Amino acid sequence: MERCINSSNSKKFINYAEQASFFALLNKAKKSGPSVYLNTVNRLNNCKYARELNGKITIQDIFQDNWSDFLALQKSKGKYIRDSIIKNVDKMIHCKDFDYGFLYYECPNCDNFHVQGLSCHSRFCVSCGKKYRDARALEIANTCINVPHRQITWTIPEELRKYFQIHKELYDSLFAAVNDVLKYIIIGKSKIARKRGDKLGFISSIHTFGRDLKFNPHIHTLVAECIIDNKGNMKPFTHFNYDLMRHSFMKCLLDRMNHFLKNNATTKLYFDFIKTKNALYKDKNNGFYVHAPKINIKGYNDIKRLVNYVCRYQGHPAISESRILNYDKNNKLITYYYDPHEDDAITDENDKIGRQFVTESINNFISKLIVHIQNESVHTTRYYGFYANHSITKTSNFIKLYTKQEIDNMKKNLSWRDRLLSSYHYDILLCECGSIMLLNKNLSYFLIGEKRLL
Repeated sequence: MERCINSSNSKKFINYAEQASFFALLNKAKKSGPSVYLNTVNRLNNCKYARELNGKITIQDIFQDNWSDFLALQKSKGKYIRDSIIKNVDKMIHCKDFDYGFLYYECPNCDNFHVQGLSCHSRFCVSCGKKYRDARALEIANTCINVPHRQITWTIPEELRKYFQIHKELYDSLFAAVNDVLKYIIIGKSKIARKRGDKLGFISSIHTFGRDLKFNPHIHTLVAECIIDNKGNMKPFTHFNYDLMRHSFMKCLLDRMNHFLKNNATTKLYFDFIKTKNALYKDKNNGFYVHAPKINIKGYNDIKRLVNYVCRYQGHPAISESRILNYDKNNKLITYYYDPHEDDAITDENDKIGRQFVTESINNFISKLIVHIQNESVHTTRYYGFYANHSITKTSNFIKLYTKQEIDNMKKNLSWRDRLLSSYHYDILLCECGSIMLLNKNLSYFLIGEKRLL
């Protein structure tokens, strides 16, 4: 069910810090200086209750209200829910729950204190997933050498998606097929190139959803536009043969899927795949979709944009909470929007499909989100060629794309305190008296038997 929403009816921002009950607190902060006062205002206006007053809808709230009923419904229908889904959702629901542990901070100068619930570390959690994504971005940034890079998108046809839904292990086949193609365009049948050990360096990351939340596994690859051999000799490589890549990707992926499904799928599913494979070879004369445009990359800011894009969908639910417009608890309905990918390449506004608004049942919404939760053993970002950890071609002698100072700053921003400061512009440990609150381990609580760390 879909309907349009008038976005102009958005609620006016409520300044929670203007409440009379905070007069004494803000007066105390004002005496400590303008920076402390502003910090307190931002902290009050970004607390959970303040966000609720301003209409903030969270994934955590939706699942806390509906997850038990959803599980019961699926059980009554005889549907199986993967253990990794149940585990990750359970973690997310209890993220920052004081019953699962907390850290107690107290001011050394006055009687103020702050209690911080422990993070759940689930990739499905919005806040913890962002840290996971930032950590992956840091790893990639610390790996890339200072040469131009290119992003390549590898997309499978819709007819193959059901096999990936049934057998998540096929993600390995998808990664391997991309590796096969990029190795082939460098070495091909050349014995000389093979002897030299010519390699591209590339990093592949799997995304399983589009903006409309549908299951659509595809890979984004960040490729260094150079070749390095076993002796460390480098030469530029900028020509990517689209026709060869499309046809090679189709053959490599279908061959690997055939091998896996023949040995692991039911006979019925395997023969269904054979029919699909034969039809695809007949219909896809141009191979599978591979997008690898030449982008004008001049330096750090450009490659940072690419790195962030590749990591953007890593470790968080398939939808940003800012896209959720309405949550109707009584009628179990949710409304959200998405901007179609097709509009990205269209400059004339009159030719665009336009923003799409969706209103659907909570159960449908939950089903769309949890299908993208990966099994624990799946590595969603993988390194190949001279970027691989096991590669005998070392890149330590080459200048890195990011400076040590930039890497150190990225590391610093992974701490929960710095992430709050960066996102919401307040220091959670800055007391209204101007002092920094300190951790009191004796008054903190850690759930025994659980490894719950910030």
